[in-house]
Amino acid sequence: MRIADCGLRIGCGLKSALRIPHSAIVCASVVFLSLAQIDLPPLPQLALDAYPPAAREAVSRAHQIATARPTDAEAVGTLARVLHAWDQWGAAHDTYVRAQALAPRAFEWQYLDGLALQRLARHAEAAGHFDEALQRSPGYLPARVKLAESLLESGSLDRAEPLFEALRREPASEPAAELGLGRIAAAKGQHGAAVTHLERAVALFPEWGAAYYALALSYRALGRREDAQRALERNAQYGPIWPAQNDSVFATVTALRDDAQTNLQRGLKLADAGDLAGAIAAHEAALARDPSIAQAHVNLISLYGRTQDWARAEQHYRAVVAIGFNLDEAHYDYGVLLGLQERWGPAAEAYRQAIAINPRHALAHNNLGQILERDRRFDEAAAAYRQAVDSQPAFRLGRFNLGRMLLALGRTDEAIVELEKLIQPRDAEVPRYLFALATAHVRAGHRAEGIKWATDAKQLALEHGQRELAAAIERDLARLK
Repeated sequence: MRIADCGLRIGCGLKSALRIPHSAIVCASVVFLSLAQIDLPPLPQLALDAYPPAAREAVSRAHQIATARPTDAEAVGTLARVLHAWDQWGAAHDTYVRAQALAPRAFEWQYLDGLALQRLARHAEAAGHFDEALQRSPGYLPARVKLAESLLESGSLDRAEPLFEALRREPASEPAAELGLGRIAAAKGQHGAAVTHLERAVALFPEWGAAYYALALSYRALGRREDAQRALERNAQYGPIWPAQNDSVFATVTALRDDAQTNLQRGLKLADAGDLAGAIAAHEAALARDPSIAQAHVNLISLYGRTQDWARAEQHYRAVVAIGFNLDEAHYDYGVLLGLQERWGPAAEAYRQAIAINPRHALAHNNLGQILERDRRFDEAAAAYRQAVDSQPAFRLGRFNLGRMLLALGRTDEAIVELEKLIQPRDAEVPRYLFALATAHVRAGHRAEGIKWATDAKQLALEHGQRELAAAIERDLARLK
């Protein structure tokens, strides 16, 4: 609005020293708002034609609303969220800054701006925004985690460390805290302490590629080259997988994007969180937008199998076979599906099909070995487990199964060699591995070694709350003593 539009004239509001007309108050308010508008950070200039069609439509709609209501914090913030959802982090940051100016006491614009700045690798600035956000909502756990992580990335180790220590006491943030403390210890050259934290991190979340990479670096610094190699193999196996955290504020961003790949990623996160119904719905939504996504069909074989909807699982198996991509994973998941129905013969054939396409499919070799073991074809089972381990040396379950099968075949010395490779890391899985190692030593005539490893296994089982296993080990120890 132009100033002249309000009827402002020289001397407006000076007609009476005792009584200010209502029209003058309105005029003054408009002038104030107009001048205040000048000081607000501008909305970003967007090259909408350069965006993909789906992004262009969503961003254009939000941009039109924000342009029409430039002093409405919610309209401006919605534009920022949409830009953020479509990975336009720089433009999102600029828009969040305007939303903060319009609503300086709001938590969400500070927090979401911090997330955008993290993606831009501007970690010191991100930490400042997380600090501001936590002044408004001190108990929001994701913001506490992000503040500690940003301080770590920006080199503020002394400030980050106590924040991570506090986060260790929260089950939902404990994995992130252990990784952070491990990285801080490594940065200080304290690699023994780093390994302790990082092994705890991967025990809490065994598919954490980044934690395995950090662990490999500390193992290497300590001269533990075989452990470092195994950790690097785990890093390659799991890649960018990261533990999910319930973040209701960031969910308002991700919910604004509805393309096929985003629905697929949303489905994966829901599956990791145990929400099978939500995961299935997200995968089906992805396929509704793009029926050619083979990975969505593959994932639905497993998801429908876990809900025992055999017919729909079979439907998606047939669909991915028709597409002709990701066939090794499709055959493997179909084998698991058949195994859940105890259709062992067809399951074995599905695993063989997976192996024919990908001879280094460790999980298919392992599961085929389990079926052969059920049929008491122990030599063939041992060979299958050996192929699983050769294909993926860090595959602990495959090596454990190989050790068990060598024991069943009376090849105790070979079993000991394999089982000794499983004594690290000392996580929740290791008690049963140590118990098997103890059994192998006893059968080989190494009674003292057997007692030593069984005692160690019992103690670790108790530490991890595995009381039934600890009781079984105690019974065996009583017989040995």
